[in-house]
Amino acid sequence: MGTPTADRVTQSLEALATRGERVTAARRAVIEVLDGTTDHLTADEIAVRAAQSAPGVHRTTVYRALTTLGELGIVSHTHVAGSATIYHLTTPGQDHPTADHAHVQCTSCNRIIDIDESALVPLERTLRKDIGFRVDVHHAAFLGTCADCLAATSD
Repeated sequence: MGTPTADRVTQSLEALATRGERVTAARRAVIEVLDGTTDHLTADEIAVRAAQSAPGVHRTTVYRALTTLGELGIVSHTHVAGSATIYHLTTPGQDHPTADHAHVQCTSCNRIIDIDESALVPLERTLRKDIGFRVDVHHAAFLGTCADCLAATSD
């Protein structure tokens, strides 16, 4: 796990205060855990790490914090196939150059890969123009096969 970036943590906590929300130990711990990693963490993984950094913070409280932070736009989540939902802090930072990314998931090895959301702009435009459908590219991972698995099957 990386070191939390004070700027991202501070910005997120200030966003809570600006909205009149309390800055609780669980909310702070969740923000610090998400800021301190580039991994794709599930709620359970966040709860374990939060309890390590803030003893006394319970799993259920972490789940509630994730829900509230998600509703406030401070945390985003993505559904992945065959796995639990993964979470990200939405505030950009040094190790996280942009919160504006989407995910693809390899159906062979289950690896989750971050991609720039601009790669999906043509798909978004086509779906909107052709069938009037607006796709949320952040909400679920797109499924396919990664380059490593493709190479392994072509040997």
